[in-house]
Amino acid sequence: MPSGIETGALLDRARTDLARPDASPVDLRRHLTRVVPAVEELLAENAALHGQLARARTCPVTHLPTRAAWTERAGQVLAQGPTVVLLVDLDGFKPVNDRFGHAAGDDVLAAVGARLAAWSAAAGGTAGRLGGDEFSVAVPDAPGLDLDALRTLLTRPVRHQDLTLTVGASIGSAHGPASADLSALLKTADAAMYQAKGRGRRGRRLAPLARLARVLPFRKAA
Repeated sequence: MPSGIETGALLDRARTDLARPDASPVDLRRHLTRVVPAVEELLAENAALHGQLARARTCPVTHLPTRAAWTERAGQVLAQGPTVVLLVDLDGFKPVNDRFGHAAGDDVLAAVGARLAAWSAAAGGTAGRLGGDEFSVAVPDAPGLDLDALRTLLTRPVRHQDLTLTVGASIGSAHGPASADLSALLKTADAAMYQAKGRGRRGRRLAPLARLARVLPFRKAA
C-alpha cells in the first residue's frame, strides 16, 4: 500500500506530465492506472483510522463517550453558561456482576448508560462513562432541571434474560458558572458523591434508592 507521501509524488508526476503541450490520452490513462488505486487505498486507510478513533472515543458497552470524549463535550456545555456536573457511582453493581456474570453486568451498564444519555440530552447536556460503574453528566444549570426524574430512571429494574436486576446510585453534583474549571467541578462532585455513598451506608438505605448530594455553587478563586 503506498503511503501518503508516495501517493502525493504520483499525483505531482501526473500533474507535471499532463501539463506538457504534447501530453496525450495515452499519458492520461497511464497515470490514472497508477493514481486512482493509490488514492482509493489511501482513502480506505483513512476511513479505517477514523473508525478506530471513533471506537476509542465511545464505550462499546454503553455507547456513551469515554472520559476524553466526554470531557470535550462537557467543556462545550460549560462554555455556553452555568453548568451542573454530576458524578454517578452505581451501588450494588459488583454483587450483580459477581453473581450473575459479566453479561448481566453489561446489561445493567448499558441500561444505565441509555437512561443517562436520554436524560442529559433532554436537558441539553451530555453523559459519559468514566470507567467501571462510574458515569458523568454535564447539563445546563436551568431552573427546571429535574434530578428526581434522574433518580427514578436510575432505580428502574433492568431485565437480563429471565432475571430482574436492580442497582442503586450515589450521585454527587457541583454547580459552576460559565467557563468554570471542569476538573474542579469534577473534584467537587466526586467528594459529594462519596459523602452521599457514606451517608447511605450509615443510614442503611436500600440499595435501589438513589442518593443525591448537592453542593454550593463553585466559584473560581480570585
